Amino acid sequence: MNAIELTQVNKSFNGIKAADNLSFQVHEGEIFGLLGPNGAGKSTTVRMITGCLHADSGSIQVFGHSPQKEIKTVRKLISMVPQETNIYNDLSAYDNMLHHAALYCDDLSNVEENIKVQLQKMELWERRKDKAGNYSGGMKRRLVLARGLLHNPQIVLFDEPTLGVDVQVRHLLWDQIKEQQKEGRSFIISTNDMTEAQQLCDRITIIDHGKEIATGTPEELKATLKRDIVQITTSQPVDNITFLETGFPVENISRPDPLTLRFEIANAEAIIADLLHSLNQFSGVQNLHIKRPSLDDVFLHYTGRELRE
Repeated sequence: MNAIELTQVNKSFNGIKAADNLSFQVHEGEIFGLLGPNGAGKSTTVRMITGCLHADSGSIQVFGHSPQKEIKTVRKLISMVPQETNIYNDLSAYDNMLHHAALYCDDLSNVEENIKVQLQKMELWERRKDKAGNYSGGMKRRLVLARGLLHNPQIVLFDEPTLGVDVQVRHLLWDQIKEQQKEGRSFIISTNDMTEAQQLCDRITIIDHGKEIATGTPEELKATLKRDIVQITTSQPVDNITFLETGFPVENISRPDPLTLRFEIANAEAIIADLLHSLNQFSGVQNLHIKRPSLDDVFLHYTGRELRE
């Protein structure tokens, strides 16, 4: 059984589609990345999975249960760890955990031991009596994950897990997510950090304008571009790049700066000698770098380079 399954889901707000015939599956025990630009429909999708929003049409299943019809069952299966650290700043970390347990845990007989276990995993036990408002941003992120795991959910929806934290906290959170996966939990990670997606996610779906536009493992998605990324620095600006567009099968030409040309081309090594000869007629080549596509390149390929508000 899939942990989560969306089939031809649609949702509109004032005529604007936030989910457009959207379909994807999250396998049980999988860390699944949900990527997309601002306004792509990620938050709407997550809110429909949790039952906070109802789809206009289509089907959503959480371990076979409908968030629209079986909301109490679904919410016991799911934990939502939001981007905002929505904790009670005037309460201690321990009291924040107790408050959450009172709301979401069916069995409170072992709650004190469970709180201790979760806070120890996040290296917060020694600071459990401190007010959460005095915590650093990284400590707050660790606290919200500890809190979200307290009622033993099968699925964790984690929005921007390491936004605004330092490197040490980032790796601690990544390690904890992977440890929870080993215990059988499924994750949906919504992130704009491609390094995070590469490090954590077994599979990724990229959505834009509410549509699923690409799904696969990070390596599968990078392989779909079938092109190398070439960046060339010249001694003088190349004013006329017509020779590139007409003489070589290049795509997505851009200028990161006046002396640098960046483009995509299949099998760059095979044509690089001819390319350098042509470029040297216009301006001396000082540096050339060929790299395989990254997840950043994949993301930009599918969603474009325009800024999203």
